[in-house]
Amino acid sequence: MTRADALERFRSFYDTFSPAWIDRLEEIYAPRFVVSDPFHTFTDFAPMRAYFRRILAAFTYTQFHTEDVATGADGSYVRWRWEWQRTPRGKRRIVPGVTHLRFAEDHRITYHRDLFDAAEGLYESIPLVGSALRAIKRRL
Repeated sequence: MTRADALERFRSFYDTFSPAWIDRLEEIYAPRFVVSDPFHTFTDFAPMRAYFRRILAAFTYTQFHTEDVATGADGSYVRWRWEWQRTPRGKRRIVPGVTHLRFAEDHRITYHRDLFDAAEGLYESIPLVGSALRAIKRRL
């Protein structure tokens, strides 16, 4: 397997994100890994699986779309967007982001850091919090 194969495996996992993939995390992530985003940090498969299951249960629609991949001196970067909808009649939201990845020698992921604007993507969807954040943004 090459780095390109590992990146394609990562893209395939997130582009087809579903309950079937949750039990296959060891195929993608090395035994010692760190996965972090603005809300969580995972270093163990069990809490990561629980989080993914909550995401899939909490939303009527959730879909990742990987858009671009680049590799640099400090790892690889995947640009993506996450589309989600909490209820069938709710507004569909789009969260753009980038994931920084580092790989072990066997091309499984050892480091995965998601970078995105949590305020725009998630907090603004909460009724009172979202109104306050939008007002602050307008003032700035």
